[in-house]
Formats: sequence, C-alpha cells, structure tokens
Amino acid sequence: MNKNFFKTASIAGLAAMGLLLNACDDENNGDEVALLKSYLNVSADVEGSVEASDLAGATVTFTNTRSKDVYTFKLPANLNDGEGSVLVQVPVGIYDISMEKTVDGKTIFIRKQNVTVKSENQQIDAKIIATVANSSDYQFIFSEVFFNGERNAGRMMHPDQYMVLYNPTDKVLYADGLAVGCTMQNSNGEKKSWFDQYYGQGNVPVHGIIVIPGSGYEHPVKPHDKIVIAFTAINHHETEGKYADVNEKGDTTWVSFKYENAVDLSGADFEIYDPQLYTSDVDNPEVPNVREIYPAESDLGGFGGFYQHPRGFNCPFIFKLENGEQSTLDAFFKEHSSVANVKDEDGNNVEIQMLSVPEKMILDGITTGHIPSGIVTNPLPLTVDRGEQLVKGCHSGLLVRRKGSDEKGYADTNNSSEDCEIVEEHHAFPSGWRH
Repeated sequence: MNKNFFKTASIAGLAAMGLLLNACDDENNGDEVALLKSYLNVSADVEGSVEASDLAGATVTFTNTRSKDVYTFKLPANLNDGEGSVLVQVPVGIYDISMEKTVDGKTIFIRKQNVTVKSENQQIDAKIIATVANSSDYQFIFSEVFFNGERNAGRMMHPDQYMVLYNPTDKVLYADGLAVGCTMQNSNGEKKSWFDQYYGQGNVPVHGIIVIPGSGYEHPVKPHDKIVIAFTAINHHETEGKYADVNEKGDTTWVSFKYENAVDLSGADFEIYDPQLYTSDVDNPEVPNVREIYPAESDLGGFGGFYQHPRGFNCPFIFKLENGEQSTLDAFFKEHSSVANVKDEDGNNVEIQMLSVPEKMILDGITTGHIPSGIVTNPLPLTVDRGEQLVKGCHSGLLVRRKGSDEKGYADTNNSSEDCEIVEEHHAFPSGWRH
C-alpha cells in the first residue's frame, strides 16, 4: 500500500566514500572463495527523507540466488543523509540485495534483485526508500488472491480465480470506482523495452483494469468487511466437463466428470464477464459484473484485457477512481493511455498502445511469481510491496492469503513476504454465504 508520504525524486552526485566493510559471516568469506570488490552506491529515494542517524547500524544483505550464501555489511553512521559509496566484497554471482530498518514508525529499506557481480570495481546503484506503514487513512487491501487455479483430476481450469478486497478501517468505505489492475510486465522475465519509459516515470502499465461500477455511494463496505470478485461467479464444483477416452482400437468415448476440487463462487459480490475476450465465459445473472478498461486487441499492435496468470507473473494491485461510472472510466483511459515504440520478434518497429496507472494512486499490491524463476523484474513499485509471494506451480490450488482475520484485521507493512502466506486451502463463497 502506497501511503504517498513521499514522492519519487532523483538524487545525483553520490560522494564516493571508499569505506571497506568486511562481511560478517566468516563461513562465507573464507580463503576458498575469491572475493571481488564492488561499490554499492546508495542514495535516498526522496531528498531529506532519510537522515544519517536513521542508517546507523543498518545491515545490508547480499544473498546469492543460487547457493543461498549470505554476506552481510553494516552501513556506517556517517553516510551523508543516505548518500554514499560503500566498498563491499562478494564472490562472482547473482545476488538479491536487501536492507530494512524501522525508525520512529518510518520503515527504511533497500530491495534490489538479480544483481550480477562479475568484475572488479563494479558499481551497483540502490535507492534507500522511506515509507510509513499502517497509516490510519488508507483504504482497501487484498486479504486473499487466488490466481493459481485448481487442478482437477489432472485437468486445469482458469475460471475459478477470485480475489477478496478488505476494508481495514473503522469507517464505512464505498467500493464504487474501486479498481484492480495486473501488471503488464511479467515478474519472471527481463524487463521489457518500454519498462524504464513507464516505470521510471512513476507509472505501472497494465493489460487491463476491472472497476466496480456505481455512482460513488452505491456499494458501502462496513469496517472489517470485504468484497469478493470472481472471474466466473458459479459453483465450479458442480461444473461438468468431458474428456476423450481412446481405447486400443482407437475408439473414442467421451467421459463426463466434475471439477471436484473447484471452489463455489456463486455468491461472489461481483464477477468478470467479457464474452468478447473469453468466448466461453459464463454470466451469472444474479451477480453484478465489473466494468473494464483496456486497449483493443487490434489497436496499434497491442492487446488488452484483465488477466491473472496462474503462475502469478502479472502482479495484482488496487487503486481507486472517483466512481465507477462509464464516463469516469473513459476519462481515465483517455488521460492514462499512450503509445510506446517496441520491436517485434523480427526486429521491426511496432507501435503499441499502453494503459498505465500512476504509482501514487495505488493503495495496495502483492508481488507474485513462481518457483523456480522467482522475481526477475519487480513490476510493482517498492513503496507498494517490497516482498514477494511465489507459488510452486501452475494450477496447484495455492492461495495467497494475508495473515490475520476479518475481525482482528490483517498485517500490512507493504512487505508481502512477511504480511502474506501461501496456503493450500481457500474459502468458498456460495450463494447466501454472508447470511
């Protein structure tokens, strides 16, 4: 959740300090390992947000992504307002770099993933981000995200995906205009050619957005209550499918089966229904549909539509529009769509239409992906989530659930590694579940 206490800014002119810090773990720094010196250049994300005293005693961790060897370094207390160049020593390898410290309710952290160290005197730039967690004025958060989907008798399915949006406050919030996007940049791949053009400018590109309809005050959500959005709001457990059984003679018999592991979503509050994008989509007339914003598939060579990858490659996030009227959605699309120039597989220049959401609008998000690739490129701003949640495979029935409960509230420190967990059980939301 982005509390917007600090705006993104660039700070140049790092002063090289040449401070040699020895790794604290002797097991990782023995004579059998050749150590290379690298310079970790740090700077505060926003000028004045981090003071030298804030960093006293802070530990920076280099974790080798393959061997899992850990090298730790202490930041010196005399870093000038979070700026400086520190000499560290680690072997050749690929590293995740992290640092976190809480000072007077302010969380100060560094997250940098898949950094390759391969040469002497290599320069590694990292931003120190300061943010405030658990502010009293924030809005909806995810309490559950089920993108992974079930596997039923070896058969995979997508339509039983769902998400739960929770009101953590002590006041009534209105869901009209509440929106969910999934990142266009995949978390398991190298960053796209347009990545820096958008992410570097404080925008998060999406394939599409779903929005709860309403004029502004039609869908009240009580304190510690929730909204359930289903991909398809039916009882998937009762859905019947067929598979081809071919005998030794080549004769085919179609055998009926039911999705025994699937969840009942017939009582969801809203559902995603788009027969244009999903030709086999089913509409439950008892459940209202969300609205959508996305570029047309044929428009400038791009493609659109809300999509959750079952391995979590497209990371979900929440933001809020003034309301869910179609005119508001149209105005948002007009203001936040643009054209990006990319190269296709043959190296030809192609224009695609990009729809993006300003980082400052994002209320909550969860960085998702799968094992073994992990997070190669983080598509969410670190102020939204500095953690991650990984599933172990496609259609494995794995739910990302925030720790806590509806009654007592949920953990929310903008670090999904600590705030959330992967579980193998998920809730059913049958018709009438609220009563």
